[in-house]
Amino acid sequence: MRTNRYLVILSLLFFTGCAGNSAVTSPTAEYVEIDNPAFTMSPNAPATIWVPRSYVDSGVPRGGELVKKGYEAAKEKLSASPAQQDKQPAVAVAAPALLPAPVYNVKNRIAVLELGSNGLLLPFNETVKKTAACIMLDPAQAPFLARYAPVTTQAERGTFALRLQEDYGANLVIFVSAPEGIVSGKRLKAEIVDGMGGELVRLIEVAIPRFTATDPAAREAALSSALLKLSGQIREVVVLLPWYGRVVALEGERVYINAGKEADLRSGQLLKVYRGGKVVKGLGFAPGSKVGTIEISGFVGANGAYGILRDGGGVRVSDLVSFE
Repeated sequence: MRTNRYLVILSLLFFTGCAGNSAVTSPTAEYVEIDNPAFTMSPNAPATIWVPRSYVDSGVPRGGELVKKGYEAAKEKLSASPAQQDKQPAVAVAAPALLPAPVYNVKNRIAVLELGSNGLLLPFNETVKKTAACIMLDPAQAPFLARYAPVTTQAERGTFALRLQEDYGANLVIFVSAPEGIVSGKRLKAEIVDGMGGELVRLIEVAIPRFTATDPAAREAALSSALLKLSGQIREVVVLLPWYGRVVALEGERVYINAGKEADLRSGQLLKVYRGGKVVKGLGFAPGSKVGTIEISGFVGANGAYGILRDGGGVRVSDLVSFE
């Protein structure tokens, strides 16, 4: 609508400007006299013309005003001398943000045991190893069940986890089972038990996808899918749990602990030393009082390290270490 209106104005101006000195009829009150913007189109065009008052009242389009102002501003900037341009205020550059302190993700040591005899131990052990940032204890090298059986009750599983922590440094023990067998639509279970306090941290269950019982390949694929999903949910729990190591020997100023490069400990890392702790029912293990701080300064074997005491004193074998 606006475009049509301005076309009418231009048409009117064009024909009025081209009229030369011909006579103009007397305007009515709805018309006003303005300077003729088209007088340069013809040397004989009149200096003024009459147009409807509504065209004058509507004013110049705002877009045209903005374009005109932008053009004038750009022209003024380009025409400014180099000295004047140098006086333009400089753009402030923000100082680079400080990098955060490095975060060390020390790996928990995990033992996996199967409750029942459905052949879950080895495939589940491998699946957890691939999906979770942890150290898996090899059941073939540590005959857990032969040494600590039976583990049929929850209390026995808690005691079992405590023994594994003391003997093998296992931070977590996972008991995996298929209570109703590897059956289409049935469930796999995983009990995550804290090795520090023997408390059940989380019970996770996933359904075995539907498969044709007479198709071995379909059964294998369904089981693999369920184990992968189960290990993924376990990983989400593991990354939230605190890591603890243990002091295993003292020699002069050196404090030896049962974690090292395999657990991703780094030289220069600071670890708190705690003595004792308490199992909070329903929550887990809470460390006792802090007795000192050690700084990792060297490594022993694949998964051992030693540090120098930086504050505190009286560190003992079996004290716990954790993050500073």
